[in-house]
Amino acid sequence: MKKVIMISVLCVVLALAGGGFLLYRVIDSGFFTGASAKRSELIGTWSGPRGARVTLHEDGTAEAVKIPGGLVGETPVGSITGEGTWTLPKRPTSLADQQITLDLKTGPKIRALIDDLYVMGKGAKDGIYIQTSEDSPNRFVFKKSP
Repeated sequence: MKKVIMISVLCVVLALAGGGFLLYRVIDSGFFTGASAKRSELIGTWSGPRGARVTLHEDGTAEAVKIPGGLVGETPVGSITGEGTWTLPKRPTSLADQQITLDLKTGPKIRALIDDLYVMGKGAKDGIYIQTSEDSPNRFVFKKSP
């Protein structure tokens, strides 16, 4: 009887330790947290569909070419091209994907604020994206150019 109790206790301890380790690995992988990146991981040129491109510079300046002005489903409507600045606002919660904000001059006395650009994956390894809508999982994705 004592052996059965000791074996049962050992099994419970091993199961808890294994479960704790697996939970740690899942949390560390970013499964339960939103995507995030450091500024240094975002520096460079990001290319998207239909010739869209965003270039983020270390000094906080940015250029954008053919960024969708809006999306209907997965189809871009209009486009924005300009130069300006980019910022990486503080995330409102660790569950949200990291936001990138672009403030672009698109013409004489015309500015465009792009505040729906987000990081995909830890360190932006999966790219950056514009969500097509809050109700849709579809994204307009940019990948980092080599």
